[in-house]
Amino acid sequence: MRRPMGSEVGDPVSVRYVGGGWNDDRTRRAVEVLESESAIRSVQRSPTTADAIERCASVPVDCVVCEFDAPAVDGPSVLDAVTDGIPFVAVFDTGDGSRATTALERGATRTLRRPADATRWPAVLVSTVRDAVEQRRLVEHSGDAEKRYRSLFENNPHIIWEEDYSASKRRLDEITARVDDLEAHLETSPEVVRELMADIDIIDVNENALAYYDAPSKEALLTNLDRVFTDAAYESAAGMWLALADGERTYRWETVGRTLSGERKHEIIELNVPAEYADTLERVYLTAMDITDRKRQERELQRQRDRLDEFASVVSHDLRNPLTVAEGHLDLAMEDCDSQRLADVARAHDRMRSLVDDLLALARDGRLVDDPDPVPLSVVVDACWDSVETGAAALVVDTDRTVRADEVRLKQLFENLIRNAVEHAGDDVTVTVGDVDEPDRWGFYVEDDGPGIPAEDREAVVDAGYTTVESGTGFGLAIVKQVADAHGWALTITECEEGGARFEVTGVDVVSLG
Repeated sequence: MRRPMGSEVGDPVSVRYVGGGWNDDRTRRAVEVLESESAIRSVQRSPTTADAIERCASVPVDCVVCEFDAPAVDGPSVLDAVTDGIPFVAVFDTGDGSRATTALERGATRTLRRPADATRWPAVLVSTVRDAVEQRRLVEHSGDAEKRYRSLFENNPHIIWEEDYSASKRRLDEITARVDDLEAHLETSPEVVRELMADIDIIDVNENALAYYDAPSKEALLTNLDRVFTDAAYESAAGMWLALADGERTYRWETVGRTLSGERKHEIIELNVPAEYADTLERVYLTAMDITDRKRQERELQRQRDRLDEFASVVSHDLRNPLTVAEGHLDLAMEDCDSQRLADVARAHDRMRSLVDDLLALARDGRLVDDPDPVPLSVVVDACWDSVETGAAALVVDTDRTVRADEVRLKQLFENLIRNAVEHAGDDVTVTVGDVDEPDRWGFYVEDDGPGIPAEDREAVVDAGYTTVESGTGFGLAIVKQVADAHGWALTITECEEGGARFEVTGVDVVSLG
């Protein structure tokens, strides 16, 4: 037998009433009473066993009411035909209760003996039908909710632990009441943290946790927790207990765990306590996120920074100092001798100093920008134009935007792009700075009306040391790329309508359009 589609808790009920002939007054009155109730959507009659079985198989209803004492009705047969958990109310006129017990054992939801007072019968019948259906619906919906929850729990991409902290909370409350400074107590008595952790009752873990901890089964994981928890895990858990003692019901921290195969895992753990368990902590959910790769990358970045710092120190002291000495001797020599060769040496010194400055900029300014400020583009561009030797070159600023950036490093970007334009396109070049307004590519551009950059060279020009002019250091555009990367921006090299070089910087956080 099928259920009606879309039957929710509180919806009107459809009923099949089995019993009494078509002309049976008592049955007719019962049906009329049911139909008059707002809680009853429809009532369909079946006067015989055969009719009831046939229609129960083809017409879905929410409840079946069957008169076991009615002529032409075999109540047990009708009951056996009703499947799929449809509520079934067995009605008896007489009996000592044994038949009602048998009906319940065979699957009836309710049994009802028709009262001697006929005036009470309609209300009793309606109430019984409604209660039987609502109980079934509540069970179904709670079951559906549980199924959805379990599905979400097991198939969640995160590692989830479902735990009971109630015993730990009782111990924590006792400790908190006994000591003046819980933080100091946990710090000087680290074994207390282990005792609190030992009191946790782990209810379940999801399937993703098994793969993460390299466990063949939940039992294997839960019976080997001593292999999962590291000393660092216990140390970091102290902060969680302090937060819980302060009444916090969410907490996030970093820790180090271990798989059953011994692999160390850097993790971010997030604790959440549902509101209904805030007082007892009988249900606590922990989600774990693997950050092992991120930590590995951070260590590698730190090693790179250390090497860059060491390199910067060498450049700053071991190259700059001898260069300063050489420049001093050259100045003295030029006072005594007017020679073109000495002028060539001076130009070589200038180039060496430019190289040193650019190398230092690359080495020291490779870090990410983590605290940008609003910066007006036009103001920065004008300042950069004044600080670069531009000769007869012209500047067109076609932007009023304010962007979020590190102003010092943004100046580095513009200075190097302006210098690149003048060096490659000549003193009479026109440099234009404007807005990029393409969908999902907000930003700005710097272009010139020079010869441009061949398409096959555009990827290589940002490599450190790449240059096509004798006076260039080959680091200018590498610095531009580095500044863009540090901000999380994208740098695209193309050509403008006049064929000149065009550098587009996109992915920019635009604060104001001007």
